[in-house]
Amino acid sequence: MHDIQLGPGKGLRLTFDAVEFESGPGAHRLAFVYQAEPRALPSAAVAMINGSVRLYRGGWVGALQAHELLPISRSAAYPRPVGLTTTLTDAQLAGIEVARGGEDLELLIDVRVTLTGAEGMDYPSGAGQDHVRLSAADWAHHAERAGALVRVPLLVPLPLGHAESKRAQAGQNLQLALRDVADGRFDDAVRRARRAMELHTQLDPPPAYKDTSPRDRTLPMRFAALNDSVYQLASGAHHADAITADFQYTRADAMAVVACVAALMQRTE
Repeated sequence: MHDIQLGPGKGLRLTFDAVEFESGPGAHRLAFVYQAEPRALPSAAVAMINGSVRLYRGGWVGALQAHELLPISRSAAYPRPVGLTTTLTDAQLAGIEVARGGEDLELLIDVRVTLTGAEGMDYPSGAGQDHVRLSAADWAHHAERAGALVRVPLLVPLPLGHAESKRAQAGQNLQLALRDVADGRFDDAVRRARRAMELHTQLDPPPAYKDTSPRDRTLPMRFAALNDSVYQLASGAHHADAITADFQYTRADAMAVVACVAALMQRTE
């Protein structure tokens, strides 16, 4: 609850009511609905409300804007709903999921209220802060509608070290592969992902496994087999031999290869 003081004995009480979520293509609307109740504010004044939202344990989420101004009237019924809205991108949703880690989502809501047309009041402006906790189940319901829970956020800490090091070059190739996907150069994306694998494998060679029965392979051996399979999948790009000459990677193909390479690189960091 916000009790925002706007003058001696005067203010606006904002009580958190609900969260609204509307999914969109790549960006989504997140709104916090409050019930607003003026306290001794002059009639005919208008309250302008805005603010910001951040993760409770740190991290900017976005600015908040009210759906509309709040006129103050003696004849109006209060409390009245006020919606404060921000926009979340797909990347932000994925980041929130990483930060949340399956727990409740805790947010800090900062709100600022400024009155206009408030005759007899000097500088009628004030601010407050609210701690909002959304249960894991409730947030999952909203995020699932936007597809956030079918995303697999991967954070590969690359490039690191000297720019000419194999580690840095592997990270740069992975970054460029994503850029190639965005630009529609899918063969180039696969080729760069394969190069990232080659460099990373030199840093952390996988164990030998081919002389061991598949049933008897250890977990590292099975990941080594997966590594080889992904490498073979990526080896069609620009090779143009008798088998791969007709390979035409689609965007989905390229993303699958890049995601697999990123996951394997992340695992060995």
